[in-house]
Parts: sequence; structure tokens; C-alpha cells
Amino acid sequence: MIRFITENGRLEFDDPALVERLLRNQQAVEAEAKAKAEALQKAYSVKGLAERLNISQNNAYELIREGKIGYCCCGAKNYRVSERDVQRFEDRLPPLAHAA
Repeated sequence: MIRFITENGRLEFDDPALVERLLRNQQAVEAEAKAKAEALQKAYSVKGLAERLNISQNNAYELIREGKIGYCCCGAKNYRVSERDVQRFEDRLPPLAHAA
């Protein structure tokens, strides 16, 4: 049996199969959240950014110089771009037009 206490009362589940499914689902949700958090801590060099976005290094430098993507500087022209900044950049891109 598994019990959840909420603001509205208590939930109890006696079905072992349901309890197992709930626990497996919770484990999957936690694993996905952990993987996302680890991915967001990744940082790319300009070369890595270019590979990540499938663009040239010159285009990656342009994105940085024009302020279109966030970055930090680790020394002279040693740029680092976080995965979070890459995702923010991608979120601002217009959706691709689909061919009819």
C-alpha cells in the first residue's frame, strides 16, 4: 500500500501493480529531470557551438558578436556558451516553414 497526504486529504492505493507503475513513473520523471539539469551545465567553445547548431564557426562568432546568443569570456576571445543560452537562442528562432 502507498499513501499520499495532500492538502485535501489522504490518498491510498492498495493495487500493487498501480503502485509499481506510479513508482516507475516517478523514477523516470526524476531521471529525466536530472539528465536535463546535467545537460544545462554543459558549455560549448565556438567550435562546439558551431557543431551543436550545425553552422560555420564564422556564423557562431557572428551570433556572439551581435549579442544574439549569451556567452561568457574566459580570457581573450575564449568564448564559452552554455547549453541554457543555446536553448534560449533556439526558442527565439521562428518555426521552420513546412513544404506543402
